[in-house]
Amino acid sequence: MLLRNVRKSVLSCREVTGATVEECFACARDAAKQLRMGWLRAIGAPDYKAYLIHHARRHPGTAPMAEREYVNMFIERRFDGRNAGRCC
Repeated sequence: MLLRNVRKSVLSCREVTGATVEECFACARDAAKQLRMGWLRAIGAPDYKAYLIHHARRHPGTAPMAEREYVNMFIERRFDGRNAGRCC
């Protein structure tokens, strides 16, 4: 059980984990990144980095979609019921 001084309103990162605030934020960013990647895998979304590699090989000279555009396109194709095809 974690006991703290009642005069303090919030526990600091160092009190809980022994880490600095910067280390706590870095850990939270890593956890958020892992959660996001897990969510994309759970819905079956392809990896954006893999898309960029594919695009560079198959469509040189054209600008790739931004990540947000890519995810939106995937969601529309996956859930609009038309079963749209691939880019190539």
